[in-house]
Amino acid sequence: MQAQTDFTSLISLLNSCKGKQFVLCDEHTFVHCYPKFSSLIGQQISPIVIKTGEAHKNLATCEIIWHNLLNDGADKNTLLINLGGGVVTDIGGFAAATYKRGINYVNVPTSLLAMVDAATGGKTGVNFSHFKNMIGVIYAAQMVVIYVPFLETLSQQHLKNGFAEMLKHSLIASEEQLQEYLSLGDISEAYHEKAILKSLEIKENTVKQDPTEKGLRKVLNFGHTVGHAIEYAAQLNEYDILHGEAVAIGMIVALKLSVNKMNFDAEKAAEIIRFIEKNYQTPTWLNSCQADILKAILQDKKNSEQEIKMVLLAQIGKPVYDVSCSIEEIAAILLKI
Repeated sequence: MQAQTDFTSLISLLNSCKGKQFVLCDEHTFVHCYPKFSSLIGQQISPIVIKTGEAHKNLATCEIIWHNLLNDGADKNTLLINLGGGVVTDIGGFAAATYKRGINYVNVPTSLLAMVDAATGGKTGVNFSHFKNMIGVIYAAQMVVIYVPFLETLSQQHLKNGFAEMLKHSLIASEEQLQEYLSLGDISEAYHEKAILKSLEIKENTVKQDPTEKGLRKVLNFGHTVGHAIEYAAQLNEYDILHGEAVAIGMIVALKLSVNKMNFDAEKAAEIIRFIEKNYQTPTWLNSCQADILKAILQDKKNSEQEIKMVLLAQIGKPVYDVSCSIEEIAAILLKI
């Protein structure tokens, strides 16, 4: 499924839809994006509004969505449109996948992170017991619509949050794209439609070859084993960190492990790490939460046979998945960040 860059196909879908239609927003996108979205499609669709933020990506919020759908008579022909960032697209997709055993949904991502990552690929889910995306299913959206002007509603911090996934895509698939990023005077120069669509193409091509993550799709988890664990520790200890900020640290760890275990070029790794450190600040609380981070790594859903399985790089564009890493190796690197 290729993402759309205008609303023509969505308008046609809405006109042909036999059931009720709803738009899922959070408090932020309801104010800043829902009016523009309504204008672009030429009609107002009943909104369901949930609280903003990762802390609300849970089953309790799903219940709110399900109650709204049920009380308003949503049936199997209902269409749910998820208008928001990664939290909205993840939880909205999961709510759609599980309501009456599955209704159709469309993702209209409004954050850079969602545009290049969360909104496509069919992964849906919620956090559980502070663990990231622990409950979920793979259930693809009927359509994804990318409208880049929605990025104007974001702060620089949230744009950087999304760029971390763009950087990850270049590391696992495109030396050319990586060099473009490394040569930027300011990474804000990468927040344009061409670069966004190139990054999204890398993910879509990977997912197309392995939609249920039996093999190749695992490479999209580069930096995420440690990144998700840092998000777990932050939420557990009531610290703030965005997904991309955590993944940036996770990529530093993965790059250093790649040098140690995969003979990845040490100078190239150092260059990329300097670029990451220039653009993403390591939180002051990281070392004090190391025990919680390591606990979460041991619980990572990608682990198998009681071993930590990570994605590392043999070269730029040549990721290797299911590499066994010890908790001691990871801890030694984390202590020095």
